[in-house]
Amino acid sequence: MRLHHGLAALVLGTVIVAIGTRTQPEGLVYPVDLVAASGGGWVVADFKAHGLLSMDADGAVTPLRVGKGLPRTPLYGARAVVAAPDGNGYLVADPGTFGLYRVDGEGQLSTITTELDIPQGLARFDDESVLVADLRSGFGVLLRVTLDGKVTEFADVDSPKGIAIDGDDFVVVSHGARALFRVERSGRVSTLVAGPPLDFPHDVVSDGSGGFVVTDGYAAALFHVTASGEISVLAQGAPLVNPQGIVRAEDGSYVVVDPQAGAVFRVTSSGQVSRLASVRDSR
Repeated sequence: MRLHHGLAALVLGTVIVAIGTRTQPEGLVYPVDLVAASGGGWVVADFKAHGLLSMDADGAVTPLRVGKGLPRTPLYGARAVVAAPDGNGYLVADPGTFGLYRVDGEGQLSTITTELDIPQGLARFDDESVLVADLRSGFGVLLRVTLDGKVTEFADVDSPKGIAIDGDDFVVVSHGARALFRVERSGRVSTLVAGPPLDFPHDVVSDGSGGFVVTDGYAAALFHVTASGEISVLAQGAPLVNPQGIVRAEDGSYVVVDPQAGAVFRVTSSGQVSRLASVRDSR
């Protein structure tokens, strides 16, 4: 149905209801990233809902902040989310507007900068700044962005995407190099692992024991990587289709968004996969 005069519309199995001239999704549409919420559950960056959605432990979804859904307006291409380093809400990377935005706990939106290029991933750098993985200039760069909007180059990395904190340093996914790079606070870059079975890695998270878990879209897999770079399959194949954003839950399992499967999955440390929420049932 076409949205008209406040009537509901069905988009990819998810009801959209009109509120004035805006729309509010009542469920997942195309989830691409997520972060643990301060009060429990998760905050999901949804590319086609154009914003952030709150999801509780049972998979129920409510809007936190969504944009107008129009090109060149904030949150149009919400791609990555991280908890704000000063504790005030969440930061959202939006390549559709070259922007980094803050959404506070009440859902209020403010702009940090629109001087990025194609931001793909976020991680806390310190209490006053974040690290941004950006596909700038067709190669890629890690940018340090302060909460008052100052942008500086931190390190050159080939086609960076997800970022994980590794002690005082970082581990960065590169889909172009099919690799994980370790990036020190000095900006020095070294290779942790590269090549097969990595095919198109998206995101990475610490396993809590010195290793990492990587989502790979083309491989439809989660790979485990040790601190020394040894790689093995944690989970692969159906129901996973194109796993992207990943976080580690308090119980040691992993919560993964998969936009092409239209779902959020929980994956145990032994590789068992269960569905936490779906596009069609998260209303």
